[in-house]
Amino acid sequence: MSLNLNKKNVLFLLIILNILSYTICIIKVPVKLVSTKFNKIINKKTLNNDPSTAMSTSLIDILDICLFAVDITFGSKNQYLTVLLDTGSDILWVPGPGSSNKNIYNPSNSATSKRSTERLNYDYAIGTITGYYYTDQINFLLWDNYYAYFGVASSVNLDLYNFDGIMGLGRKYTNSKYSILNTIKNTGKITSTVFSLKYDENINKMFFFVGEQHEDFSIKNLEKSKFIASCPLIKSSFFGTDLWVCNIVSLGIKKDDIIIKKITFNIEGLFDTGSNNIVFPSKYISQLKQTITSFDCFLYEEGNKQVGSQKAIYCRNENNLPKITIGLKKHKLTIGKKNFYDKIQINNQFYYRLRFLFEEDTDLCIIGQSFYFEYHTLFDDSNGVLKFYNEDDSKIIFHEEKNSGIAIWVTVLIIVGGAIIVGTTVFFIVYCCFCRKKEKKILEKELLEMASITKMEDQDEQNIENNFNQIMNLKPKEKEKKGFNINANYNI
Repeated sequence: MSLNLNKKNVLFLLIILNILSYTICIIKVPVKLVSTKFNKIINKKTLNNDPSTAMSTSLIDILDICLFAVDITFGSKNQYLTVLLDTGSDILWVPGPGSSNKNIYNPSNSATSKRSTERLNYDYAIGTITGYYYTDQINFLLWDNYYAYFGVASSVNLDLYNFDGIMGLGRKYTNSKYSILNTIKNTGKITSTVFSLKYDENINKMFFFVGEQHEDFSIKNLEKSKFIASCPLIKSSFFGTDLWVCNIVSLGIKKDDIIIKKITFNIEGLFDTGSNNIVFPSKYISQLKQTITSFDCFLYEEGNKQVGSQKAIYCRNENNLPKITIGLKKHKLTIGKKNFYDKIQINNQFYYRLRFLFEEDTDLCIIGQSFYFEYHTLFDDSNGVLKFYNEDDSKIIFHEEKNSGIAIWVTVLIIVGGAIIVGTTVFFIVYCCFCRKKEKKILEKELLEMASITKMEDQDEQNIENNFNQIMNLKPKEKEKKGFNINANYNI
């Protein structure tokens, strides 16, 4: 079969190659939304009548939709599994023979599978997994297979999970072989391990972008910068792994577009796509109780055997639900869309449970899946930063709210006043130095003149004395000859 290429064909091929080169740089993958159910211990009867009553042992199911998952094929026969995208851990693992999961990776069904001598023993907050590490070909993000290093769990002790495994997207790895994105980068198909999650509200789809910084974060003009917030990463290890952590400096309760209550602090915030809720330490509850009540909401303790005591916010009025703000060092981010609430029916009455919990025995904040429905979030370890994009200037507030204008003016006045004082001091010092130098020159000149005059006077006196001596030494005839007639009469 012959192939004839004319100019049009060549141009067409170049266009196709350009498109392919772009897809190699940035890969876009649809994210599946996996639902998970958690049993919460709640007293159904007293919830209607007296929310402050101690909880009983009654149970309701709360549907926490949803965690983010992607599809991966494993082995020579493309065994198909769905794994979570989890920025709160750092390994890729799937269930294998011996686990109770209905979908498993079976090494014996893959001609390219090879077991490592390294044992798998990994701890999560909700349980542990054990097994061995394997090397096999997989297909994730790309159109061809490549070899990767991943765990195969023979024992999975994770309660209430509804997925086939977890892909850890932690920030740092003790060994790069654990990083699936680094493995793909080594194939040459992507140039960077930067990735982001973006929710498209118009089509109700979440997308996973890998390979380069998305165009949302490319500031082409100053106007766009108000839609972008950033948070520098800090070094903080959990279970020996560096994760996506930055400083959270405040928590606020917002009604419409006004913050009516704000708590200031400085704690670590873990941005974890593998968590369902946004979690804060329970020690801040007391400062929010009165504000929460004003929304016809109340705090209620839920029993959860994985994390122990935790309190959630329940509201009765759908049209008066609070929003929260999470304060970074330079920005405040507002959260409060429909993905921030669970609608629950109890005894023929509906309640709206915020995915916003307070937990005991924790000193950090966990930013879970509700956050990523509102902000396109970029995870960029190469530059040590998290970035957040939302094309709504009411969502991202730079520095403080509008009522902080007085503080800004005070700061400006202090700076200007300080500059005036410093400038005056410098001028005075320079002026004094200049004047003293000038006075010194004048004084030196006067001293020189006085010395010169004194010298001349001394010279004149010496000349007179010499002349006088000469005259006195002349003989009388020589004196008369020179016209000197000196007669000295002394009357005693």
